[in-house]
Amino acid sequence: MKEVEAVQRTNEPSRFDSWIRTRSIADYVLERQNEDGGYTFAQWSESSAQDTYFAIQILRMLDVSPVRKERTIAFLRKLQHSDGGFDSIKVAYYVTKSLKELGATLEKDCEEFILQAQSSLGRLGSIEVNIEASSEIETTHLFLETSRLLGRSVESDTLLRLILSLKNHDGSFGQAGYSHLASLYYALASLKVLGYDVNSLDSTLRWVRGCENPAGGFARNPNHFEAYLILDEMYYGLKALEVFGEPSLYPSQNLNLIAKFQNSNGGFRRSIFLGISTFESTFHALSCLQLLMNG
Repeated sequence: MKEVEAVQRTNEPSRFDSWIRTRSIADYVLERQNEDGGYTFAQWSESSAQDTYFAIQILRMLDVSPVRKERTIAFLRKLQHSDGGFDSIKVAYYVTKSLKELGATLEKDCEEFILQAQSSLGRLGSIEVNIEASSEIETTHLFLETSRLLGRSVESDTLLRLILSLKNHDGSFGQAGYSHLASLYYALASLKVLGYDVNSLDSTLRWVRGCENPAGGFARNPNHFEAYLILDEMYYGLKALEVFGEPSLYPSQNLNLIAKFQNSNGGFRRSIFLGISTFESTFHALSCLQLLMNG
């Protein structure tokens, strides 16, 4: 598809049009593609694996074909080291998943990289714990998803014990008793991949339900609702409910709330009040819409 044809498709009706300004979102993403084929949420900065992953996912949800596809594939493949490894599990997941979405694969074998990751399971499947991770279980989840994409088996028993050791008495998940919706979602998603019966976690479902705000959005802790709403809390709350096979109790309130996170350039910010648009928040917004409309 030619670049002009992809931009023209943003003017077609979208299933999201009733809730948000859809037409400007694809333009916002496409305008931030660099010459190397990668993407960045901030114009004139270097392409990254994370932003390229989110860009591809956003365009997919909008039914818009990526432009300069072969350049994007080449950019992603360059992020794999000559020995088959990556800078981190996170980069490995973004590259592997994005290539699959584009109908491509890795050029180098990464068996040694996966084995090295498995040997560090005491640190939750990570080679290096990233302090910028949204949760201490995020790397575990991405490790499992990357292994699944590559058709590699994992040491299930070890990971199950590690994840369940982070379960708190109230059903939430997090280190040192600190409850976090992101940690809870990544724990549930990881447990499900490992074949654990998540529907046996009644207290965990109750904890999530307690965070669901009747006015829309999710609180950081049950029944502690604040005016300062965060988009990623809604994303992780809805994703946790999806793992349980449960719908939102307040779909219309959440659908109406999402539009309040959208900026004038079409992208979405993290806070309901102010902030710059990012690909991650835009991905979260569209994912929430998709979950609510399909629920």
